Amino acid sequence: MTEFVAMGQALVFAAIAFLWMGVAKRFLDLRTRGLYDADREIAESQNLAISLRRGGLYLGVAIGMLGALAGGDVGFVADVVEMMIEGAVMVLFLFVAQWVTDAVVVPGINNAEALRDGNLGVGFVEFGVSVATGLIAYGSFAGEGGGLLSALVFFALGQLALIVLAVGYERMTPYHVLEEVRGGNAAAGLMLGGMLLAFGFILNSSLTGNFQGWTEDLLGFAVSASMGIVLLLLLQWPIDRFFLPGTSLRNEIETSPNPAAVAVAVAVKTALALVISAVLL
Repeated sequence: MTEFVAMGQALVFAAIAFLWMGVAKRFLDLRTRGLYDADREIAESQNLAISLRRGGLYLGVAIGMLGALAGGDVGFVADVVEMMIEGAVMVLFLFVAQWVTDAVVVPGINNAEALRDGNLGVGFVEFGVSVATGLIAYGSFAGEGGGLLSALVFFALGQLALIVLAVGYERMTPYHVLEEVRGGNAAAGLMLGGMLLAFGFILNSSLTGNFQGWTEDLLGFAVSASMGIVLLLLLQWPIDRFFLPGTSLRNEIETSPNPAAVAVAVAVKTALALVISAVLL
């Protein structure tokens, strides 16, 4: 009997997530209505770039809403109400994250137009930012204490950390990552988007937990985020040496764009980020 009750509750939560993913779809349809019909682009033109943006948005919304279920046991009805509220907040957060991607992470280009034209580089970055944003929101809202103010502050700090990583990656590479992404280089976009997604797991773990006080939590977040950025950037060399023998990420991104090779590097970075995040929990 208990299993049937749990399944029924799970279906209710799934229905709420479905509702807010649908709302996010409608809002994005309105936002891009003058540029393209997303449903037609995906179904008829097989536009993978647009589907990456859409898929990342839906995943981000659902992941972020899980924060409502990660706190203490306050009862089914209270969880439903909290998840409904958090769904609305997540849709807003994801559109803020898309604006951040447009204005800061990949500046100097109209992302919606680039996606319409099939720019996979931008599509991969959008996917990574959206999923990372969901992970950040999950960590910001999970746990008890602090209230809405602390959740908003740490969500904003998480977004800032994503920007710092993107800027740091651009500065440390011997080529122009953003120029490659703007030019439609799928390998460059996969690398940047994959790093941001991997960093999202680290940020999620650094944010998840009960509020302990501003000083302690801010310091803990700063240390975890800084270490995560340094580790993800420094992992370039060992990945080149051990997982891509006979070539290099620079060659596979800039000289002969090869998303297959970059996918291996992204998988390794994500795997290590998961280990780091498990230690931080």
